[in-house]
Amino acid sequence: MASPAARARTPTWCRGEPMLKLDAPAALGAAPAAAAAPRAGTVVRLDEEQFAHDLSLMLRSGLSLVEALRTLGEQGHGAATIRAVLHSLQHGETLSRAMQATGAFGVPLLACAKASELTGDLGDSLQRYAANAARLRTLRSRLVSACVYPALLVGVTFLVVLFLLVYVVPRFALVLDNAAQEIAPLSRLLIELGKTLHGVQGPIWIGLAVLLGAGGWVVWRQARAGQLATWLLQQTVRLPWMRPYVRSFGLSQLARSGAMLIRSGIPALKALGMCGELVATSDREPLARALAAAATGTPLAQSLHEAGLLDALTWRVLRVSEATGQLHTALDRVADVHDAQLERGLERLGRLIEPILMLAIGTVVGGIVVLMYVPIFQMASSIR
Repeated sequence: MASPAARARTPTWCRGEPMLKLDAPAALGAAPAAAAAPRAGTVVRLDEEQFAHDLSLMLRSGLSLVEALRTLGEQGHGAATIRAVLHSLQHGETLSRAMQATGAFGVPLLACAKASELTGDLGDSLQRYAANAARLRTLRSRLVSACVYPALLVGVTFLVVLFLLVYVVPRFALVLDNAAQEIAPLSRLLIELGKTLHGVQGPIWIGLAVLLGAGGWVVWRQARAGQLATWLLQQTVRLPWMRPYVRSFGLSQLARSGAMLIRSGIPALKALGMCGELVATSDREPLARALAAAATGTPLAQSLHEAGLLDALTWRVLRVSEATGQLHTALDRVADVHDAQLERGLERLGRLIEPILMLAIGTVVGGIVVLMYVPIFQMASSIR
């Protein structure tokens, strides 16, 4: 289990928690004292994207909120949480407070529900949330895929090389040892390495079995908890060469989630502040400074640009929007820019890594095979 310090350095969107933490009830308006907090161990995380999509679909189809929640609470993962929301709703709570009391929903979804209580567009707000969550899920999967495929190639290559050295090379060594034939230095080195590993093959196979078993257990445990994708993402973001993509991803989510909250009626600075944990750790302090500067009268686009959170293109897009009052639209465009940059970057990374890996794998495996057969060819030449 990761230490608290390590978790604090990990962006919220890859921890398996709600997208944002609700630091205090005041973040969305104080909940009533009668709203009881869920007991420890009873909070069940549910798929917020699926929940928002299904509830939005039912509401826009004409069902009442109570009927829609009753339908969603009949079965499936998180049904108990939805029934708890329905129970609170039927006892006079607002939807946002009923959802907040369960502890199973993140701030963006709670904010959408809170704002829609004033505007009456809950179905549309949930639809926007589901669309935003779908984009997040797609980008997450691309980040993970950028590392999982190379990791699988390296793992399979390691097993093949280990099999060649422990099992195949010693068999060739038996043939060559019985022949009075001079062996090339590199082939001799390979044979000696194979003999050494063959002599300790028992501990090697046991260690490999333990390693694979432990890895399989971790994967099974994460999959059983429904957190496999989240766990893979956590491992991905720790890789040094993924940091630029993680930063771009975080800035995209800041802009996209901020736009969604602004559309739902949340003031711009408050909306962006609520999204602060979505960005990479290195960007959190600059974001806080930029929002503080904007609160004192500095234009938001200028403060974000001076903090290094906007490049020349996105700065101009955001600056124009401040004059027209279409900040939410501009933030969506900023997110589109980051998404496009991220997709192009991951595509270039894949085109670069895959040929390098294939070349390295071919060199290692092919080199072992060639070094094994060189003495055989030498023996055949001497017989002639």
